[in-house]
Amino acid sequence: MRNFDPLTALQALLERCRVRVDGRTDGSGFFVAPGFVLSCAHVAGGTAGAPARVGYEGGVYSATVLAAAPDAASAAGQPLYPFPDLALLELDAPPPGHPCVWLDPEAPPSGTRVTATGFTRDLGPRTAVLEAGGRTGPPGRAMLELVVGEVNPGLSGGPVLSHRSGGVAAVVKATRQEDSAMGGYGVPVSALRLLDPAAYRRVLAAHDRFHAADDRWRTLADALPSADAPWAEPRAAAAGDRLAARVAERVAERVADRAFLALLAELPPDSPADLRAAFLRAAPPGTFEPDLPLLDRRDVYLELAARITLDGDHLTPELAYCADLVRTLPAHGPLTRALRDRVLIRAGETGRGEAARRRIDGTPLTPTTTTTTTTVTTAPPRPSVIGRVRHSLRDRTRYHVMVWQFRSPEEIVPAGAESAELTLPQALLLLGELLPPQIETVEALEALDGAPGRTALVELILPHEALDEDYADWRLWPELEWWTLGRKHRLVVRPLERHQEPRLHHPWLKRWTQLADRPLDRALVCVCGRGRQQRPQALDAAFNTAPELAALALAGAPRGGTLAQAFRVAVASGIPVMLWERGTDPRPLAPDVCATGCTAPGRGDCPDGRFLRAARKALTGTHRDAVPDRICDLRNEAELYEDSPDTDATPNATPDTGSPDAPLGDRVVLLWDDPARQLPRTRLAPATPAPAPAPAQTAIPTPTAAPSPVPIPAPAPATEGLPR
Repeated sequence: MRNFDPLTALQALLERCRVRVDGRTDGSGFFVAPGFVLSCAHVAGGTAGAPARVGYEGGVYSATVLAAAPDAASAAGQPLYPFPDLALLELDAPPPGHPCVWLDPEAPPSGTRVTATGFTRDLGPRTAVLEAGGRTGPPGRAMLELVVGEVNPGLSGGPVLSHRSGGVAAVVKATRQEDSAMGGYGVPVSALRLLDPAAYRRVLAAHDRFHAADDRWRTLADALPSADAPWAEPRAAAAGDRLAARVAERVAERVADRAFLALLAELPPDSPADLRAAFLRAAPPGTFEPDLPLLDRRDVYLELAARITLDGDHLTPELAYCADLVRTLPAHGPLTRALRDRVLIRAGETGRGEAARRRIDGTPLTPTTTTTTTTVTTAPPRPSVIGRVRHSLRDRTRYHVMVWQFRSPEEIVPAGAESAELTLPQALLLLGELLPPQIETVEALEALDGAPGRTALVELILPHEALDEDYADWRLWPELEWWTLGRKHRLVVRPLERHQEPRLHHPWLKRWTQLADRPLDRALVCVCGRGRQQRPQALDAAFNTAPELAALALAGAPRGGTLAQAFRVAVASGIPVMLWERGTDPRPLAPDVCATGCTAPGRGDCPDGRFLRAARKALTGTHRDAVPDRICDLRNEAELYEDSPDTDATPNATPDTGSPDAPLGDRVVLLWDDPARQLPRTRLAPATPAPAPAPAQTAIPTPTAAPSPVPIPAPAPATEGLPR
């Protein structure tokens, strides 16, 4: 047809996908997969299993709410149904052969023309052309503003088609004001990831399979003019050639995306930790995790496809992800071959075929080696989770918290922004809440790198006043109440002061190197802070004249007094490894045992060095890099020690580490400070008012459930786009 317009044809197909929904109230919806309808929860109802009716082309079909956002608006006193206000419905006996929309999770840029359609209260079916405006709400929970047009009551639940991508990018939610051209609001379809994960995966897999087999939508979408793109403005002839090439590339991207999504829909589901790990493995360096949860491989692919592509022969992030997937699948399966071929074809089209082949056929992504207590091997730095608590510059009684994933010295990924000012109990509570998902991700990354089953290393960089807390007994997984941080994971503490003072780094590195070839039991010396030769000036002199001193067994916890002073001197002198028993003080000495106090470190053992002797025995043959693993083992051995006191009945009791059979580990604290594992210097978060006080506890943070979505108040006089 000479006057064929693909946009008009796509709008007509969009109208063939719309339905009436009669549930909690009357409104609109649309088919997203065979037998599945997407609408608003305030239309269909917010309870899974609730009945509803769907009207389509003169027929009425019974349906059930498969998944929906619950209604908390009334309890919260909000005028609008809370975000995400989406519901998926499943028809009992759907009409045969109905079309389905293509969902586009990328919100259209401001100024993009969009089409909204549905069923109004007074006029019946209506299709309106509007524009995408700004966003209302926080990242991941923002509504799309629909401007320059009228959003009638009754359109709620209807689709919003982006003229730029040719996909449905949002669901109509509300009108700003009835009978006006003030527009309204839409919920991005990406917010479907906030619904029930099982229902989401089921519907989106059916969506991708449908469009792999049915080409009605994709044929029209690929033929759309790119009038909304800034590069589509009329230019000279050369610019026109570039525009044609860009349009062709954009179509090729859409074709590739649909092909990959159809293949990913056939793979079994993956765990959230594995999905996060795969996303971070393929993402460009420094990429933040997505604002919305990753529920399946489709989400990983599309999130990566929206990221910046590295120049040169680097694979695009989504292709890198698919190449990594090929290596994890059965070598000769039909899906593996199909995915491998698709990766190589698409990479070849973009001039990156060799990079794709290397990624698919290469050795493990990060070589790994094993370090034992008797053999020293050369290995790359071990991945870990690093949590830091540091003072506010404005008020040293307030603290900021931040967490990173340490994958290598060149790749340190922040898990989020640094917190606002908190009290120390609040800061430790927040730290305990942030650690579990990052630990799960790092362990999944290690599995990808060829070390499945290895538990994560957890490093806590802490100010002096927070070093002696009982982090090893933190119970951060409420469903596994017996699972403690220190017995399940390799837990170490590190002194904040050294990380904030660059001039202390040289002796730190030098002493760390001194431990490279010596088992720790032969490097340990005692420090108790008692006597003339252990006062600060004498300790400093001893450390200055003995660079081989690199590991200390403290006679007690460095909480205060002379032992705290000795600890600060050791930190400033670069001592990288220290051990002590949490919550203990140096044992009092009888006058006839030690009249003059202890000697300088390394020049004689403490007369009452029971902890030193127990530590040396427990760490016999243990190499520097294996100390965190050995301490974790010792904590578990202490739990199994039959003669140890019942810590539940006598929480302050301590095993006698002077006993020949008593294990070291029940209350042991390991300071293990590898200078190769330094964090990038970051600006302190702006000073902001502290939040409401948290429970006054510091030893065992009680994990809380993920915060519920914050209801977003709409500017008055916005109302749900419903008939009343």
